[in-house]
Amino acid sequence: MPKRSRSSTSAFLTTTVISAALIIAAPTRSHAYITSGLPAHTHRAFLRKLTDDICNQSIGSLSPEEMSTCPMLMSAWATAPEKLNLSSDNGRERALAVEGLLKRMIDERRAGNTEVIAVTEDYNAVMKAWSMSGEGSKAAVRAEQILIQMQDLYAAGDINVQPNPESFQIAIEAWTSASDESNAPARAQQILEWMSSIYKSGTNDFAKPDTQCFIPVLKAWASSRKLEGPIMAEHLVMRMQQLQYQEEIESVKSTTLCFNIVMSSWLKSGDITSEKRIRQIFEYMESSSNKGNIDIKPDAGSYNIVISSISPAVKKYYDMGGARRADKILARLEKGYLSGDDRLRPDSIIYNQVIDYWAKTQSVRGHFMKARDVLDRQVKMFSEEKVRKCRPDVTGYTSVIAACASTYGTVREKRRSFDMAHLTFMESCAEKYTQPNDVTYGVMFKAVGRLLNNSDEQDKYARTLFKLCCDDGCLGEMAFMRVKAAVSKSVYEELTGGRSYEELPGEWKSNVTRRQKKFDVKKNSGKKGNQLRP
Repeated sequence: MPKRSRSSTSAFLTTTVISAALIIAAPTRSHAYITSGLPAHTHRAFLRKLTDDICNQSIGSLSPEEMSTCPMLMSAWATAPEKLNLSSDNGRERALAVEGLLKRMIDERRAGNTEVIAVTEDYNAVMKAWSMSGEGSKAAVRAEQILIQMQDLYAAGDINVQPNPESFQIAIEAWTSASDESNAPARAQQILEWMSSIYKSGTNDFAKPDTQCFIPVLKAWASSRKLEGPIMAEHLVMRMQQLQYQEEIESVKSTTLCFNIVMSSWLKSGDITSEKRIRQIFEYMESSSNKGNIDIKPDAGSYNIVISSISPAVKKYYDMGGARRADKILARLEKGYLSGDDRLRPDSIIYNQVIDYWAKTQSVRGHFMKARDVLDRQVKMFSEEKVRKCRPDVTGYTSVIAACASTYGTVREKRRSFDMAHLTFMESCAEKYTQPNDVTYGVMFKAVGRLLNNSDEQDKYARTLFKLCCDDGCLGEMAFMRVKAAVSKSVYEELTGGRSYEELPGEWKSNVTRRQKKFDVKKNSGKKGNQLRP
């Protein structure tokens, strides 16, 4: 039985907006109408009218022209842009409309109309309509049922409906999108295993799995928040390597993206061993790429995940070595990029992370110098190496100042730290993309109060800083409290006029970020002793 050619399929238009009349026209004309800028309800009414005109006729009565429009109508329903469509409330309407057209084609064929042939693309359109319907697990179940029906028909001799890679991909993604089903990743993986099984058995040579079929399932496990999610993602990558190397299915390649998804799954898990496991996976990627397997060579995203995995050690468990480990990973990234590997191009986010780690490692002597060193490397990467993604921002400068402000030690050590904070603050003021914000001023006032040993010098510096802060409209609650801790009572009265924060002029606070305002509310509800902590 020959497959139907789609290239000669005619199209249709409407003669008016209200009443849609079937007209034979060029396919491009039909698509132009379907994707035009008319209101969504007009498009729906148009498709609904044409669909009802076909489905409501008696079986066996369709003309050749009407039969030729069925595939195009199905495609229009299944692939209609969201603006045409079909909100989530109308998703079921779309799926039922497409399935109704397919059923009509099958009924027409059974009635003796040999010109009507339902092919793989028609079944795929129905599956796609269901997967996009917003019906969650119900849609996924229906898509899987249709896929199984296609395979059964093909096994029985109907070569026109042989499931192809798109068929399996649609069914897999229908399950990975079913957020209402806790077991969705496992259901998607079952389809993946079935796909591999019927390909290896020779039952369907179009069911050859590839990397793209595995990625949605990997992502589903990674985002599942299940305890077993990271382990299942790892096992799936191991299965990919088994198919590639042992069963010689070359289309299934475990790539850098696959391993990054596995590492991100561990990162999201919150497991206490996640940093160690992520580092092991990362080192495996490095080792394999050094031996010639460039498909899994770490990229900048891999390094970012590894550095992000150190965050709990630094911020939650106060690991003194966390910042040092992150800094070494960053240095490897920089070295790789400077050696010519463009995939290892660093960005501002990764630099800000490492700077923040050093800022929070107060127990390491000279930690503020380490933070500043990372910022200097970032500035060099941006200005000399022309890496635009590395452009320093106020977050990095603020973190360095915060590192300085948290310094303990001798008067000399504190003086060195304050000089570094002052230098960093002045550099921040010099560039338009690093202008100080309310948090920057807050930690700078903290540096004045904690690091300057002379009260006269504290008052003098704080006066100037307070004026800059108010002129910039960056006097947040934190900065206001830090002023009180940094200066003498008389100077505080002079600067604030004895007013509370709420009574201060609005222009002094005009550029305080929303995040800072939320912070203020939280601080106001806390104990007085905690109000001086950043």
